[in-house]
Amino acid sequence: MALKAQTKKKTKSRKPRALAPETRGNSTIVIGARLLGVVGGFDGPTTLTRIAAAADMSPSRAYRYLRGLLDSGLVSQDGVSGRYDLGPEVLRLGLAAISRIDPVRLAIAALPDLTEKTGLVSTLTVWGSFGPTVIRCEHATLSVPIRIREGIVLPLLSTAAGNLFLTYEAPSLTQPLLAREIEDWNASHPARQAITEKRIEEMKADVGKRGITRAIGERKPDHANLAAPVFGRDGKLELTLTLIGIPGSYDTSYSGNAARVLKQVARELSQKLGAVVAD
Repeated sequence: MALKAQTKKKTKSRKPRALAPETRGNSTIVIGARLLGVVGGFDGPTTLTRIAAAADMSPSRAYRYLRGLLDSGLVSQDGVSGRYDLGPEVLRLGLAAISRIDPVRLAIAALPDLTEKTGLVSTLTVWGSFGPTVIRCEHATLSVPIRIREGIVLPLLSTAAGNLFLTYEAPSLTQPLLAREIEDWNASHPARQAITEKRIEEMKADVGKRGITRAIGERKPDHANLAAPVFGRDGKLELTLTLIGIPGSYDTSYSGNAARVLKQVARELSQKLGAVVAD
């Protein structure tokens, strides 16, 4: 009995020390916040036992903190099963935090690193009054200088960024611009190259499948572009990121380094904006 009592005593004293926060603030608040993070880490409502184990706390200690989180509305408890889940106050605070996020500001901050990692020009494009509009360009040191004018409006059909907006933006916005582009394209290209509704749907399906797109020498012969979408918490396309280089000077394949880096940066931005991004 004495040995068991000593073991139990050591267990009680060891676990709280593992959770002790290194902070000059109120340790109770910090531990409560960490426990809230543990609750949020589960896929849905869960038991006190599982929460305590995940937090490396005794059930009795976890219960005391959960009671305080319940009183504040940060945690809820099912009256029948007794399981705990995130409370309504977490949703309110989360939405308030997301509403303060500026997608453009975050994307602009990401461009220098994107250019540094790839050695390519990077641009930020949003949907403007007249269509996809480049609002920021991060220049790179290339053998042949590439200059992208900020404020330029891009076509939907012949640019990588335009293809993304055509795929993900509301048809009510893209259709008027698309109709004009199709008319101009078909008037200046042979019938075998005509843009049809079927070709557009195939392009959209391909973009949706890959999560990235490219345009090599289509609008400008000396430009090879890769573009990726950035989404917000409601699944809406917020903006696009594009890498631009010289054809033949870098790997433009969808599995190349530039594509991987671009997709990762776009994914991280989408996550910061609250989008649910599939693995």
